[in-house]
Amino acid sequence: MKNLDLSYFPEAPWVYLFKDRKGSILYIWKAKNLKKRVSQYFTPGSIWKQEMVTHAENVEFIVVENESESLYLESNLIKKHQPPFNNMLKWANAYAYIKLTKHPVPQIFVTRKKINDWGTYIWPKHHTKDLKKFLQYLRQIVQYRTCPLSQFNQWKVCSDYYFWLCKWRCCKEWLWNPEYPKLITNFFKGNTRPIETKIKELIEEAIKTENFEWAAKLRDIYLQIWNFTEKQSVEYVNSFSWYLLQIRETGPRRTYVLLHFFEGKMIDIIRHHFEKDEIDEDTMIASFASEFWEFHDEGWFYSTVRFPWNKEEKQRILKLFDDFFESYLLVNTIQGSWIMNDLLQDIQNRYQLAQFPYQVECLDISHLWWDWTSWWLSAIEWGLPDKNHYRKYKITTSKNDDYLSLKEVLIRRFKLDKKVNKEDWEILHLPNVFILDWWKWQLGIIDELMKEYPNLLAITKSVQFCALWKGEARKKSSIWIKSKKSEDTIGEKLYVYKKWVIEEYDFVYDDADKILIKLRDEAHRFANSYRKKQEELAFAEAKKSFKKNKE
Repeated sequence: MKNLDLSYFPEAPWVYLFKDRKGSILYIWKAKNLKKRVSQYFTPGSIWKQEMVTHAENVEFIVVENESESLYLESNLIKKHQPPFNNMLKWANAYAYIKLTKHPVPQIFVTRKKINDWGTYIWPKHHTKDLKKFLQYLRQIVQYRTCPLSQFNQWKVCSDYYFWLCKWRCCKEWLWNPEYPKLITNFFKGNTRPIETKIKELIEEAIKTENFEWAAKLRDIYLQIWNFTEKQSVEYVNSFSWYLLQIRETGPRRTYVLLHFFEGKMIDIIRHHFEKDEIDEDTMIASFASEFWEFHDEGWFYSTVRFPWNKEEKQRILKLFDDFFESYLLVNTIQGSWIMNDLLQDIQNRYQLAQFPYQVECLDISHLWWDWTSWWLSAIEWGLPDKNHYRKYKITTSKNDDYLSLKEVLIRRFKLDKKVNKEDWEILHLPNVFILDWWKWQLGIIDELMKEYPNLLAITKSVQFCALWKGEARKKSSIWIKSKKSEDTIGEKLYVYKKWVIEEYDFVYDDADKILIKLRDEAHRFANSYRKKQEELAFAEAKKSFKKNKE
């Protein structure tokens, strides 16, 4: 197998697939940290599946939201494709689920068998120990039913009632249709507030009665809540079997993602591309219909089943497509494909940039109690994060003046206060495009700096300065809605500085623009993380000073 550049591999949960020269899948596995796991196969002296590596031609990976989702998707893909180097998980029900039976008073228990019996299944997990322990604690809070139907129908009081683990619903029909099924399913979907409130009340009550052991157990439950609320994107409550399809234009090509669901769970993902000249979208859909089923237009995607999708389900599906397109783009870019080049070319042509956006940097500001100001610089190279050139700037001069602090950062970034000859510009690592996450008039600072530092004029011939402005589009839900301030629709804008003139462009929000949006979001995220770190240090220092003065 040819050597891979692992520096661009993400350090996040992914499912990865080794393929041979013909595109056949040799091996499928999950990874909590993709970069760390894949690198183990190529470490000198490694014994990890070396026979498989000798047959492999490339590595493909699929993005997932969390480790639990990678477990589930890995199992489904292995059972679907039966890779020759996967000896486990081909047929066995390897994962554990929390099951709520279909009954007016649902029974709740842990199982490894998932069947189409109209029950509700939550979570795929390898081990049942933690789930059983957590459910045991949760039962003492919501008092759900655990007994089988044969025992429930006897209308007899069991010992659970006397231990405050059950409300004796089998003998009280007016207590049927309880709220705990909805409470528990919403809890595992992420709505933890009702149970959090209940736990806090029980903790206060336990402390008042001096039942500190029970209060400690409740505290442990409260602290573990976020470990049990990961949202799943590969399984749906509905037991339908269908295909979902989305087609996007990436430069001169059409790329598609086809998702195969069976009884509500995703079992396969197909991703590929065609030249626009070879086939149009209608012909592609007709071809898929002849092979799979008839596809119906759902607005942003196609489905083989007409289903009344609600807003939450549509958003979830679109997020799923975004993740799979992004991972496909990343895979092809790492392997030296042309897709990223096409998208970057679209950016240059759309915004009429003088420079090809091979290297792009974005600058974002973060305030600390309106006393300290910091800036964070994120960077991409060939559309991929270039973390070696991330920078953070703590302002030491004008802390409360955004304009002057920006001026300081630009001087430091491009070393305007030092004499750097054009022959030595390699030490500056100049980007092709430099973006300010700010209002367009801040680009006027370039003119002001050129008066003070003439060497900036030469830099502007190699660097395209821009500003990315959110405006009314700060809330993503507002995009494409008519503005209250004008006749235009709401959207973000890119302002491009061109020889003392600022040109304005509207964002299109396709896969090309998402490269810039992701770069901006990355700068914003790191700026906030730096701000929070400074807040923690400032708080610790203030606390230390207060304690010293008190003494």
